[in-house]
Amino acid sequence: MAKNEQTILEELYRDHSKRLVGYIYNFLRSENEAEEVAQEAFLKLHSIENPEEIISHKAFLYRIAHNLAMKALRRRKIIKFDTGINMDEMEVESNEPPADQKVSSQQEYKLFCDAVATLPPKCRAAFTLRIIHKKSFKEVSQELSISVSTAEKHVLKGMRDCENYMKRAKKQSVNLSSQQTLEGRKVKRQIV
Repeated sequence: MAKNEQTILEELYRDHSKRLVGYIYNFLRSENEAEEVAQEAFLKLHSIENPEEIISHKAFLYRIAHNLAMKALRRRKIIKFDTGINMDEMEVESNEPPADQKVSSQQEYKLFCDAVATLPPKCRAAFTLRIIHKKSFKEVSQELSISVSTAEKHVLKGMRDCENYMKRAKKQSVNLSSQQTLEGRKVKRQIV
């Protein structure tokens, strides 16, 4: 995201984050869930491929938040139905993910932990309390003896820095594996 786009995002966050949480709360009726959805909406806006094509960042942010709130509501719904099948007689497949997904998730988690470890101490503390421990910005600010807006800025910086760290690391990993593949082909050619 360009510097100008970054400034727009920070202004949006500063000026509209509380109102956005209120807007989402109207749908979800849960303050914690509304804060999470708002955070996710800012993250999605931050990671847009071509942000210069957005005419109104505020309207786009609210559309993202609305869609995420609707998705959360759909997840909540429990659909009850009677199939007439005896569930005790059915064979149940394992809920375990395939091994390759497990490895990928573990690698992703390690990469995330490495990214968090690179954050400055105050930023890391705010980020960890908000994102991992699911504390509100008010709780984060009280625990760290900083203002709510400073807590918000630390968390936003943490999200941005972690995302950039993970993108760079993945890109390096892809480049490294491509290089190893090419080197492996060279060795095979020399042997043949």
